[in-house]
Amino acid sequence: MKSHGHFETADILEYTISGTGVSTLDKLLGGGYEHGLMHLFYGDSIFKDDLLRAAVWAQVPKERGGFESPVIVIDSSNMIDTGKLNDYASEYELEIETVLDNIFISRAFNSSQTYDLVINHLDDFLERFPAKLLILPGLPDLFAGEGYDAERSQQVTHMASKLLSMTLTNELVTLISTHQPVGSYNQPCVGQALSSCAQVHIHVEQTPMRILYSMLKHPSFPPRTEGRSKFSPRYGVTLPLQHYFDEDLTST
Repeated sequence: MKSHGHFETADILEYTISGTGVSTLDKLLGGGYEHGLMHLFYGDSIFKDDLLRAAVWAQVPKERGGFESPVIVIDSSNMIDTGKLNDYASEYELEIETVLDNIFISRAFNSSQTYDLVINHLDDFLERFPAKLLILPGLPDLFAGEGYDAERSQQVTHMASKLLSMTLTNELVTLISTHQPVGSYNQPCVGQALSSCAQVHIHVEQTPMRILYSMLKHPSFPPRTEGRSKFSPRYGVTLPLQHYFDEDLTST
């Protein structure tokens, strides 16, 4: 975790950044997740692995770039995979038992439960567990799946406002994702309120060889794209020739 400051109208504005656990995302975001911002992931569902990594990385010590904090997950998409959590804990040199003890999960099975958890219980969660990372995978998906009528639209608007307020007040990093089809490359299909409240938009695209992250909205940076290989080169492993000839996909 690190703090940055810059001058604006004679005042020093300071903000804290914690690593993402994914070097490509760190590069894309200028060092990592900025506290006090809501980040919205949309596009290919492979980003769920990055959210799982974030849940583990949150417990990495601050001197290594982590949050050194528990994490709260309100899961509307059944994202949790203990096998992958174990793998990531090993990769980050953490004890899996400690990692699991510090991931607090509330599973939502319908839109009413999602709304109730966010509006009526999230304050209590944060009082009981001093988390700096809040993850809400599939937050708007159950609302869309059950029929996005006027009432559900109003509920999503209420949740978006509540989450933005809590993120700013508690200096959280809030990560939201959706599996809904993309409305357009530049516009996630999550409704205007949630799209507006999320200060950071990241579109994720999976190609045969790479995973591309396009940051299309951020309060401090212009739109840009970074990519990483889907393959981890190891001795004795032959990669397809195409792997070495698609660097143009990551141009900024």
